[in-house]
Amino acid sequence: MILAVDIGGTNYSLALGTPDGRILERTTGSTDRSGGAQWMIERVLMVGRRLIASSPEAVTACGISFGGPVDFASRRIVNSTHVAGWDNLAITETIQRALGTPAVVDNDANAGALGELTFGAGRGCRHLIYYNIGTGIGAGIIIDGEIYRGANGNAGELGHVPVLPDGPLCDCGNRGCLEALSSGTAIGRRGEEAVREQPRRAGGIRQAANGPVTAKAVFDAARTGDGLALELVDETCRYLGMGVAAAMNALAPEAIVIGGSVAKAGRVLLERLRKQTDRFLMPVHRPHLKIIPARLKGNSGLLGAVALAAASGGENQAAG
Repeated sequence: MILAVDIGGTNYSLALGTPDGRILERTTGSTDRSGGAQWMIERVLMVGRRLIASSPEAVTACGISFGGPVDFASRRIVNSTHVAGWDNLAITETIQRALGTPAVVDNDANAGALGELTFGAGRGCRHLIYYNIGTGIGAGIIIDGEIYRGANGNAGELGHVPVLPDGPLCDCGNRGCLEALSSGTAIGRRGEEAVREQPRRAGGIRQAANGPVTAKAVFDAARTGDGLALELVDETCRYLGMGVAAAMNALAPEAIVIGGSVAKAGRVLLERLRKQTDRFLMPVHRPHLKIIPARLKGNSGLLGAVALAAASGGENQAAG
């Protein structure tokens, strides 16, 4: 049995999973950003102890999916652009010491890519790119069936491809990154700006939001045909299409898998994203364009953590 942990800037989840991709028990909660890393670690240990105690079999490994840069080789978290206190933190050592379980950690996009490759929409692929679009935008690159981490272990930061020179400030410190324009956070921010600047056209978004404007409200309004919301979705997909096309032109994957909370928008997002991506692709790649939703939905990161732990020895330990 494997303990899976998925730590995000908005939500976190822990689960008991099997190496063949079954989740037996799952706990999800909201991330308290003000509590920083210490709050999250305490929560992971508390829930982890409960899950281990309730497991029908021995828990032999822990896989962790983290929403930020990770030094995979040393099993340390580099930092988080959304929550304080994670700088150079050896969370795997903390887990092993407190729970008595060997642990491995990778960033959430790599974990999501591995989850979808092993159990979800990417099954049968050898080359794919997974986008995790939520609070931010992360990406995991699979080349020849393996996660591509690059020379320093942090390849795949496709959310920080610049798509608008001198555009909005991104949490990474640069301007005009894809994340600053097409993440769930950015869509909500741009929706709020549009409502403020065009109040006469904003009725549909205001009604869908019933409070602060979120990405979900923008997509919900767009599904009703609201003009302002559709303009925001089109703009979102134009920038996102630029980023996806750049990745596909460079790496020629078999599939682009879209996951994260923004992917819940479904057709209103994906149909426009396919059209915009096609605009920016080299002609040689257009016949091979395949953009599909993540099949594991909210479990991509968790099941990626399961696959990660199994590949690092958890499956063999469980069998032994």
